[in-house]
Amino acid sequence: MKYLLFLLAAASLFEGNASYKCEVDPGTTDARLRKKLFCGKYDKSERPVKNHNSPITVYAHMDLQNFDFNESLQKLFLNVWFALRWKDEYLTWNAMEFDKIEQIVIDSEDIWLPDLMPYSSYFSNNLDTSCTTPKCQLESDGTVKCVPACEYHSICESDFTNWPFDRANCTLRFGMWVEDSNQVNFVVNSTNAGANDVNTHNQWKIVASGVKTHDTKMPSPTNENTTYPTIVYNYVLERHSGSHCASLLAPAFAIISINFISMWLNCERRERLFMLAGSIFIHFTFIENLYWQIPYNGATVPSFLIFFRDSLVLTVLLMASTIMIKHLSLKTVEPPAVVSGFVVVLTANQLGQMIFGQDGSISSEPMPKNGHLNNAPAEDNSGDTVVLVGEDRLDSDAGGSKKSVGNSGAYKMIAHVVDKCLYIGIVVTYTLMVLALIPKYYK
Repeated sequence: MKYLLFLLAAASLFEGNASYKCEVDPGTTDARLRKKLFCGKYDKSERPVKNHNSPITVYAHMDLQNFDFNESLQKLFLNVWFALRWKDEYLTWNAMEFDKIEQIVIDSEDIWLPDLMPYSSYFSNNLDTSCTTPKCQLESDGTVKCVPACEYHSICESDFTNWPFDRANCTLRFGMWVEDSNQVNFVVNSTNAGANDVNTHNQWKIVASGVKTHDTKMPSPTNENTTYPTIVYNYVLERHSGSHCASLLAPAFAIISINFISMWLNCERRERLFMLAGSIFIHFTFIENLYWQIPYNGATVPSFLIFFRDSLVLTVLLMASTIMIKHLSLKTVEPPAVVSGFVVVLTANQLGQMIFGQDGSISSEPMPKNGHLNNAPAEDNSGDTVVLVGEDRLDSDAGGSKKSVGNSGAYKMIAHVVDKCLYIGIVVTYTLMVLALIPKYYK
């Protein structure tokens, strides 16, 4: 068993030289250069710095090629070119000694590579070969440039408050797996995450991106907190979908228009109750449709769903108010003086007549000047000296009938004013609800 372990260890030490036939005399300048670099004492498992107390600096830059977002899984799929650059102090040569060769292409398996691993994400198996073992460019001063093509997945956190104009915040975190901050130092070349010109998705758009580096503390077997260099990429996605606007916003405004039109009708008309009942049914159907379209994950409830929930409650209240106002207009008792006086104040001026207008069911007689709606003129019977049998009963019946007609007209006026105030209140309420529904940060 010990002999097998020794063979595996020896194979790992000479793995870097396996691709070069060191025992064969090179026939070209390129082969002679490679033999000089890799057939000596080069050890790819060792950090390529001559002073082992100093960290090696690795420059990193992510260039995003395309992306996709799985809404149900809350995953961001990224196809990137992950450019890495560092200086290998053991892989240098004088270009004049090798026919002015300034750079060569080498396999990444033959040199030291930073063991950069995704902490908060994982990569798929589609591009494993090109991502883990890319071709690299080696320059005469020891500069190594590798640009692997990788595909990464990241778990995202979505905010459905402004759905269907919602956003998703996705984070990719990379870091060293073995070598700590004292051995490797990462430097990013830009403050963005390489997503400046990548907005080709038909539904989602990257509206913000950023990158930063920091040290992450992790527990070690010796119970000491060791810090590891970490790179964090952040992407903010925003939904830009024309199909959602066509299938949701247009019917939404149509439903609101039905409520406005129904409340504009006279409260005594049956069509108003029929339209409100139909609006309630449409609200239920629309909310059920939203239920199947809204994602099930996420802790926030979309404002769009809350809007139609409140609109459904308002529609039910409008229907109940219509029935109450209709019964109010049919009352024949004398209204309280305070109520009738308040209605007279509202409708006596020009602004009140412009707002409340005149309804066909309201008497066209001029408004009384004494502030009461039942200002019926009193009859002068001072000259009557003879009263026939039964005449007093006829006069009293006629007076009662006139009084009932007057009270009915008064309540019609009160019901009309209340109905118009309710309409104004509904318009103001829906306006405030729509303004609250508009996203503040939408780009």
